[in-house]
Amino acid sequence: MIILHEYPLSMVDHEGFREYSNSLQPLFKVVTRNNIRSDIFKIFEDEKKKKKKKTMKLFECNKSRIAITTDLCTANNQKRGYMTLTAHYIDDSWTLKTRVMRYIYAFVYSFLRTIIGLYNSCSPCNL
Repeated sequence: MIILHEYPLSMVDHEGFREYSNSLQPLFKVVTRNNIRSDIFKIFEDEKKKKKKKTMKLFECNKSRIAITTDLCTANNQKRGYMTLTAHYIDDSWTLKTRVMRYIYAFVYSFLRTIIGLYNSCSPCNL
């Protein structure tokens, strides 16, 4: 529920949440926010591995060429930049598919680091 609705982790510390959980199942022990945080990171890492494996399999089976595009954007203070690495390809049924491969944190004034990050993102996929 916390992940699905993007609730803050501190929600488990609220008395109302504890009372609500207790009314649903008196034997349920509400875990700490640190336990929830570690569970969320485990879920994130598992999903990341699944997505990477799925993407690698997709690119191995793909018979068409893959176009890679990047998009750079900056935050309000103009010192933080982010680069999105996107792959575009046409599948066997001639449908254009787009897959975001990675978001990369990049210093706006360090273009070389951004290019190195781009290269490192493409290397595992043999692109």
